[in-house]
Amino acid sequence: MSDETLQERQLTIESRLRERCGALGVPSWQVDCSGLVVDEPRETGLVGLFLRSQLLTEHVIRAVRSWNEQAEPKPFEVFPGCWVAPMPLTRRRKRSGYIVAFLLGPVGLHGEAFDGVCVATPVDVSAARNAMSALAHWDSATVSVAARSLSMMHADLSLAADQERTIAGFTLHLTGAYETVELLYDLGRSMSTLQQPARFATLTIERLHRITDFGWVAAVFPPVGAEHPLSTTRVVWSGRRLCEDAALVASAEGFLRRVGVTANPVIAGFVDGLPSESGPQVVLQPVTRKGQPVGLLMAGSKGGDDPQVSSYDTRLLESAAGYLSAFVDNAALYAEQHATFIGTLRAMTAAIDAKDRYTCGHSERVAYLARELALATGMEEAHAERVHIAGIVHDVGKIGVPEAVLTKAGRLDDTEFGLIKLHPEIGHNILRDIPLFQDVLPGVMYHHERWDGKGYPSRLAGEEIPLIARIIGIADTFDAMSSTRAYRPAMPRDHTLSEIRKCAGSQFDPALAEKFLTLDFSEYDRLLSEHSALSPVAAPAPTPKLAA
Repeated sequence: MSDETLQERQLTIESRLRERCGALGVPSWQVDCSGLVVDEPRETGLVGLFLRSQLLTEHVIRAVRSWNEQAEPKPFEVFPGCWVAPMPLTRRRKRSGYIVAFLLGPVGLHGEAFDGVCVATPVDVSAARNAMSALAHWDSATVSVAARSLSMMHADLSLAADQERTIAGFTLHLTGAYETVELLYDLGRSMSTLQQPARFATLTIERLHRITDFGWVAAVFPPVGAEHPLSTTRVVWSGRRLCEDAALVASAEGFLRRVGVTANPVIAGFVDGLPSESGPQVVLQPVTRKGQPVGLLMAGSKGGDDPQVSSYDTRLLESAAGYLSAFVDNAALYAEQHATFIGTLRAMTAAIDAKDRYTCGHSERVAYLARELALATGMEEAHAERVHIAGIVHDVGKIGVPEAVLTKAGRLDDTEFGLIKLHPEIGHNILRDIPLFQDVLPGVMYHHERWDGKGYPSRLAGEEIPLIARIIGIADTFDAMSSTRAYRPAMPRDHTLSEIRKCAGSQFDPALAEKFLTLDFSEYDRLLSEHSALSPVAAPAPTPKLAA
């Protein structure tokens, strides 16, 4: 128990003892073991003046000296008919002072000693005797009983204070255990968001800071070793920011280089590169992947009732680092699987795009634009990623359209146009039995519907058209106009944007069209240039034809 906690407990006992004495009509002092009065009697008027007199105080000092020699101090008769009874106070099992109870009997009111105290004060003897008579109801027999009662009361209050401290400690332990379980539960539940590693790291650090007394907590991922999902995150802070991120990264990198992976958290009094305000104790716990350190959890400037780092603190950081390590492993595996999945889709759609050398990269560019538009509308990253996948596979149904129709340079007749119009349903039928594509099917099926209801295959209008399909429809048309085709060269950017603006409210959702016009097309232009280099062709003279 800390000195501060002991002091608070002692003050509670002292205060309660004196309150009980007051309720019993027994005046009291608090003194230390030298007899120095720490707190005088609280009575007022003539009674207070009598009790606080110098002569009576000297009698109390004599009593204290006597009690210091006794293992179990007994009541002390300061003058005939007047006693003081001790209630010893202890701190760390050593006597530190006394609560002194004043017990006056009728005999004590009429002796020379009483008169001497009154004269030394000075107060009128008759007036003082009259005022003190209300307290004078003790004798030698009842004083012994009162002393035992006061001793028992003292013991009961001490026991009650110990029990309260135990209950408070147990409550604190339970609270800490609950918060630990809650932290681990939240982290475990959040590990499902594998596509958002920075968000998981932020959640971990914020929760650690909230349930501990550390003034600051940070996760640092220096650029060491192999790439991993948190490689680009670098630093996540919560609490007081001690220094620039670069300085913290350098400090963490130096620690990991020197120490590497440790079985237990390291508690350091000083960490190279950190300012002195980081605290007298800094806890450091590596985050690992495949047995190699990839990051570092750091916490310092602990406050609260106990500013020393405890085993509870180190276990929390160790557990959080374990979750971060597991998350990095799982997120890396997810990223690899996702990359394989997207690569397979791109290979499949590239094979379809390759049927027409003029549409090389079309699906990839549409997917990129669709994702950017989805994000611009405020869509969450995970949902925008599904829009991106829908963009990749939106034209998969063209695999069922004759190549001669897809690559025809001239105007399509009604029969050929009818074959083109089948590709959304063909794509839907190809993908509908694959569970991973259930949420993207509307984008495949309805990306050629129009806001005014004149599209295909179902002539849906307005918000009847699923949002994912409305997004892909704009991206699809924009890319068709922006890229070179067999029947015409690519249209200038100002012309394509003008067409999007002009067709808002007829072909396109007007709100989406407005958002689309605000996008940054620099990355799109890079993709277009890259894809054009893969299939260089000379564009023939423009000839009217249905847009892809």
